[in-house]
Amino acid sequence: METNEYVVVPDQFKGKTVEEVAITTKSVVIKFTDGTYFDIFLHPSEQEMKTSTNKLD
Repeated sequence: METNEYVVVPDQFKGKTVEEVAITTKSVVIKFTDGTYFDIFLHPSEQEMKTSTNKLD
């Protein structure tokens, strides 16, 4: 597992437009119009929240 896998830099989202938001009991996923996703989720250990970003091409 990469050390910075869960690091999210707020500047990465400046100027982006939200296209869709999905909310479940253990996660929130925000999709931006450029295909970038911002995920906030409960770690499987259920002891802490994690965040990650990814972009689908």
